[in-house]
This record gives sequence, structure tokens and C-alpha cells, in this order.
Amino acid sequence: MKKQLIIAITIVFSGMGTAQKIDLDRVFVPHQYRDLPSTPLDSTWRTYNVRVEVPSTISNAMSASSIEERVNLQGWKKVYGGFEDFEGRRIEGGHAQFTVNFDDLMFDGQKIDQRKEETKNKEGVVTATRYYYWSTVNYSIGATYSAKDWQSNVLINRSTISNSTTKMEWKSPEFSSHSEAERYFSNNRQAISNKLVKEHMESWLNSLNYSINDKYGFPVSTDQASLWTTDSKKHPENEAWVANMAKMKASVAKVTANGIDAATRAELMSSIEYMTGVLAKYAADEKSERKLRYACDYNNAVLYTILDMPDKAIESCNALIANDYDAKDGEKMIEKLNKIKELMAKNNKVGRHYSIDTNKFNTPN
Repeated sequence: MKKQLIIAITIVFSGMGTAQKIDLDRVFVPHQYRDLPSTPLDSTWRTYNVRVEVPSTISNAMSASSIEERVNLQGWKKVYGGFEDFEGRRIEGGHAQFTVNFDDLMFDGQKIDQRKEETKNKEGVVTATRYYYWSTVNYSIGATYSAKDWQSNVLINRSTISNSTTKMEWKSPEFSSHSEAERYFSNNRQAISNKLVKEHMESWLNSLNYSINDKYGFPVSTDQASLWTTDSKKHPENEAWVANMAKMKASVAKVTANGIDAATRAELMSSIEYMTGVLAKYAADEKSERKLRYACDYNNAVLYTILDMPDKAIESCNALIANDYDAKDGEKMIEKLNKIKELMAKNNKVGRHYSIDTNKFNTPN
């Protein structure tokens, strides 16, 4: 009888230990927010124009107007003008006026390389030898941009997009004769030039657009919200947690850069309230309960960040640090949140979710 009692007690305690074990899995949910400029200009300045100057080595591959169309300052209204016409008359432009300059695509030196290919028989004796030749040419291109405001004050001094001192290499196909390899470049110089311009233009424009939008733009960004869910079916909180996570994921996914509607905001606050209740429910110093509290504080910090409530997010991060399950996560999030707060203060904004109607913006009077 005594032996049976000991076994029963062991089973009970063993079951309790298993029931309290908590495993966490990370889930990622996409959501949007609006990036704010690192160097904000006057808040009433929201129109811009672009002027592109290109030599023939560029324009043969891509026209100045097509390049101009691909330079975009997000959250601003693009207008056309801001320079003198052929008769010297000033055409009015936007508040910010960008000029993009491309230099000639320069080729430097041609070299013919070769390789040898041998054919051997079963005994390893060379029975045939063939030579293949190809041409290599170095090339470079300089590209810069600058900006001034509508009153001719300099915003950006000449800044480099592509450095003319950086040498790149073009290689021809292989040929069976030295002369063919040598003639290929001179016979196809324009086509080669056009191809190289098109190959590099994407990265040049990406670099330019990233730079001007980082300084002055309001681009829409998509981020993956990192959240913690449970994978412990025997834990007493698992069912409720999983149900809340499903609702939370659906709500986060509805967040757009243009705003968070009242219903979505209420859903996210409801999820925060649930996890705040879990924090109070599992307050013991046991590792499993600290682990669960870590997930609560972490998730709450993420949701408060999405809801444009950085101070509340920092409170959750401080609780996460005090919990000491993974304090570094809290420290990293606080660093990020302080940068967000600084950016919002610079731009006199209380959040990063709001719509922009560029049609309402007018050029300078």
C-alpha cells in the first residue's frame, strides 16, 4: 500500500512538472509603417523636381526623361521644371530640386586572354590542342547628384552615386582566333556600352532613391513583427495563448502605413491586456514562469511599438530586462525605440502610421 502511494505521488508530481513546461516558438507577421526622414526639411515643403543630365554614352541606352521618372521622393509630389528653358526663361520647380549628372562611360585598354584545351587518348597522350581567346576591357563611369531648395540654397553638395575611379571589367565571349576576339569589342562597342549602362542603372537608381528618401522621404516600409507563441499542449495556458496569438497575428497583418483603424487598434490592445493578465497569473520565480513572462513582455513591447506607443514599449522592455530571462533582447529593443522616438521628435510626429495625399501639395508661390 505504501509503495503504491509513493508511485501515485511520483506520478502526480511528474505530471505537474510536465504540465508547467513551456516551449516558445518565434513567429513573424508582416506589417507596414511609414519611414520618417533623417534630415527633415520645412514641413510645408512637399513638392520636388528632378533634372537629369546625361552624355550620349548613357542616353543611347536610357533617355534622361526615363531616368528622371525613376527618381522618386516618396511622400512628396513630383513636379516638372525648376530650370531655365532654351530661351533662358526660368521654369518654376518644386521646393526641393534634384540634379543627377552622369559622365561618359569610359573604356580603358583592351587585352586578349587565352586558354588552352587539350584532348587526350586512353593512354593519356595529347592528340589535339585548341586555343580559345577572349577580350577584356576595363571601364568606369561617374555619376553624382546634388540638390538645392527653391530659393537656391544648397541641400546636398555633389554626392557620388558611381565613382569614376572605380574600374570594372567587361569580358567578351570566347573565340577560336585571336583576331576575332580583338575585333569583337570595336565592332560592338555601342551595343556593349548600352548593355553595361542598363546592367548598372538599376543599382545606381536604387542607391540614389535610398539616399534621398532616407534624408527627406516618407517611404512605406514593410517589416516582419517578431512574436513569441507557445508549443506546449500540456501547459494550462497553451490553449488560450494560441487562440490569442491567432487573433494577434490577424490584427498585426492589417496594420498599414496609412493608418491603424479603430477596430484593429482595439484588437491589439485586447491582446496586450490578455498578456498583461498572464504576467500577473504566472508570477513565480520558476524558470518556466519567467520564460512565459518574457514572452508576454516581449510581445507587448512589439505591439506597443506598432501602435506608436514607444514609451509603453520601453516599459515592457524594462520589465523584460528585470525578468532576466533574456535581458539583451530588452536592451536591443530599447535602443531601437529610442531611435524611433528621436526620429518622431525630429519630424514633429506622434506616430508612423498616417496617410499622405500628395495631390494636395502645391509648388512654392
